[in-house]
Amino acid sequence: MLVYLFIAGTILFTVLGQLSLKAGMIEVGAVPPDPKALSAFLWAAFTNWKVVFGLASAVIAAVLWMGAVSRSDISFAYPFMALAIVLVLALSGVFFAEQVSLGRWAGVAIVCLGLIITARA
Repeated sequence: MLVYLFIAGTILFTVLGQLSLKAGMIEVGAVPPDPKALSAFLWAAFTNWKVVFGLASAVIAAVLWMGAVSRSDISFAYPFMALAIVLVLALSGVFFAEQVSLGRWAGVAIVCLGLIITARA
C-alpha cells in the first residue's frame, strides 16, 4: 500500500511542479536570445516564488519516486507516471487557457490504454 502512496505523491508533486513552473515562467518571460541577458533572466527566474516552488516540487517528487522504486519493480511503477501527462494536459487548458487539440487527447487516450494494459499484466 505504501508504494501506491509514493507513486501518487510523485504524480501529485510532478504535476504541481510543472504547472507552477509554467505559471512562474509566464511571469518571468521567455529565455532571451541574447546571451548577455541570460544572467538577468536566470536571476528573475530563480527569484520567482512560482519557479522556486515548481523546482522544489520536482525535488520532492524525486524523493517520493525513490521510495516508490525502492519498494516495487520500476516496470510496475513507471507506467503510472503517464497519469502526470494526462493531468498536466488537462490542467494546462484550465489554468493557462491553452488549446488542447484532438490529436493530443488521442495520444493521451493511447497512453491511458497502455497504462490499463500494463497494470493488468
